[in-house]
Amino acid sequence: MAAEIDKGCILLRKWKFGDEEDLVKSASDLDVSRFLKNSFPYPYTHKDAHRWIHFVNHVAKGYFMAIEVNKEVVGCIGVEQQEDVFCKSAELGYWIGQKYWNRGIMTHVVKETVDHAFLHMNIVRLYANVFEGNIGSVKVLEKAGFVQEAVLKNAVYKNGNYLDQLIFAIIRR
Repeated sequence: MAAEIDKGCILLRKWKFGDEEDLVKSASDLDVSRFLKNSFPYPYTHKDAHRWIHFVNHVAKGYFMAIEVNKEVVGCIGVEQQEDVFCKSAELGYWIGQKYWNRGIMTHVVKETVDHAFLHMNIVRLYANVFEGNIGSVKVLEKAGFVQEAVLKNAVYKNGNYLDQLIFAIIRR
């Protein structure tokens, strides 16, 4: 994101080295990781945090912002534009530490990120994948204007269980 988004105590900003301690504190939680891809490890270590910060600043094709609340990094949100025939679509991904669940923070952050993506990216569709059972994420997306488009049965294999994948999307107006 070109500019920081600041609304009271919530700030979206670029990741920087030095964020590792806060990142590990919020990310190393089984309840956070259970609805994320296996590339988000549990437990989450300082080595994982360092690797992540390097990746988002030097390798990633999308943009990934640290979510800061009261000057503490508590989560992440990112948008990755797709390629080839999907080049007008982008995937939205996010997580926030459990201490900050059910406070409206993620809904606010998703709405701001959607506005930013449609303003600054050449896309018409933004989508998010949600694992079955992640009721909090479903509520966030619905409050942000996303609509459920599909259910892919048993599409996710996580921790020895098959889960449905819910696909939510919002279209540029």
